[in-house]
Amino acid sequence: MSKVCIIGMDGGTFTAIDYLIAQGRMPNMARLIKTGSRATLMSTVPPLTWPAWASFYTGTNPGKTGASDLFKFQAGTYKLEPMNAGNIRGVPIWSLAGDSGKRVCVYNVPVTYPAIPVNGILVSGLDAPSFNDRAIYPLEQKEELLAKVPDFQITFENDAKYLVTHHKDPIGEWIRQANAFMDMELRTIDYLMHLEDWDLFATVIRSTDIIPHTHWRMAEKVIDGESVTAEEQVRAEAVFNCYEVVDRKLGEIAANLGPDKNLVIMSDHGFGRMRGTVCVNRVLAEAGLLKFHPVSSRSRTLDFVKKQLKTHLSLENKQRVRRMLGKDRLDSRWTIYVDTLIAEIDWSQTKICAIGGFGNLYLNLKDRDPMGIVGGEDERRAVIEAADAALRELKDPWDGEPILTRSYRKEELFHGPCLPELPDMVLNLRNWSYCPVIGTANELSAEALIRPPVQQWKQLAHTGTHRREGILIMNGPDIAASDIGVAQMVDIAPTVMNLLGLPAYEEWDGKILEAAMSNGSARSVDDSRKYRQAGEEETASAYSSQDEEEVRKHLEDLGYL
Repeated sequence: MSKVCIIGMDGGTFTAIDYLIAQGRMPNMARLIKTGSRATLMSTVPPLTWPAWASFYTGTNPGKTGASDLFKFQAGTYKLEPMNAGNIRGVPIWSLAGDSGKRVCVYNVPVTYPAIPVNGILVSGLDAPSFNDRAIYPLEQKEELLAKVPDFQITFENDAKYLVTHHKDPIGEWIRQANAFMDMELRTIDYLMHLEDWDLFATVIRSTDIIPHTHWRMAEKVIDGESVTAEEQVRAEAVFNCYEVVDRKLGEIAANLGPDKNLVIMSDHGFGRMRGTVCVNRVLAEAGLLKFHPVSSRSRTLDFVKKQLKTHLSLENKQRVRRMLGKDRLDSRWTIYVDTLIAEIDWSQTKICAIGGFGNLYLNLKDRDPMGIVGGEDERRAVIEAADAALRELKDPWDGEPILTRSYRKEELFHGPCLPELPDMVLNLRNWSYCPVIGTANELSAEALIRPPVQQWKQLAHTGTHRREGILIMNGPDIAASDIGVAQMVDIAPTVMNLLGLPAYEEWDGKILEAAMSNGSARSVDDSRKYRQAGEEETASAYSSQDEEEVRKHLEDLGYL
């Protein structure tokens, strides 16, 4: 009976891996691919960290997990709450493995806060507001972890806006800080991995997402053979160096796993160029499908002041101001009923709107939403068709090509009991290279409808964003040497459980990747069992109001808000 080590490379892409292997810069990954199995791992739609990792560890689609974005509406309100382990449905593979007596260790996997009891150790990922007592199980491991990794932190404290206005070398300093965070991640993995002979070890390296978000365009230019400036070469090397450092760590891990362990390397999504942002809600408003409240001059002044403070205060001083003023005085528009991200929407006259930066559109439905005005299937279909028609008129200002690649109806993408709370429509904008503008106040600014990447971050603006095509590489005693083509995110849970010698479960949407298994390693799936009741471990309120503010701050620093 074999054991499994899962190494997640957040945002990992074969675009970079294949290039670096050809350059001789990722020898360990080259060997693991040659002697193991490889597949393009297709992410969820949209290809986003939260729904993708939730589908990975539950083996189910967003219609069962309830995760399709960073946020979900609180029932009966227009307030958005961040996704976390407390509002994800389904049972993680580490809980199922633990129920069968397997020892597990989980570190840095997104959407794992608050840390649930496991037969081993669980350290939460980026949805944790801080490394508080709810971010690790068991709690007694916290002091020992901090003693071994004194600089441990949950998320990368990105101070890009301050660096571009106050540091003489903002790019160099940002890269230094990001590399220090990556070093901390790898030292933490090393410490936890050697605590015990785990049956299931699962971790995620987030640096392979953080660094490309800022520097991907320059790496892509080098990969494509385009000429680059000296500065662009430095930024491309930041991406390549990140992958090389991970390759060295993978070599160490593979060498130390032993003959009874399989290695699974995977990503939640791939990466590609970010072309810009689109004011989707302004398009809907011009089509008569959405109405904005007028924004007062006072609100505009407050927004301007807050932007200036964020640009000109250091990270340390921002934290000092937050502690001094408190959350309520920092944002007077925060209410239980309406969320600041969508505060300018007049719901009494809105039929459909975009939420967040990943193409999710929600109808304003009667009998579901507080001020819903869309009723009946005919009207629902008509509104979606009108939104689709308006968005198909958008043309890329740089080459005149249509921006809308495809729009999906929820029924095309999702199935399960959470379907009613998921977005009614999902937009793929130019193969995911455009993102909707985040926040209705930003959409009402005087800037163009279609904009280049985040301008206030200047040379540290995002240049890369997500693609559906991620990576899957498997190697070990139960893995055949094969190229298995394409796999789905939901296939990982049943495949990992099969490698652990555990049975399949009826509720899974994925399948065992039998083409990757060496002879006899794909066990019978006839012995399928039911999950424990979905939501059995659900936490009523994972975040306090202060925790939620901290999570939003982290997401803003990372460019998700």
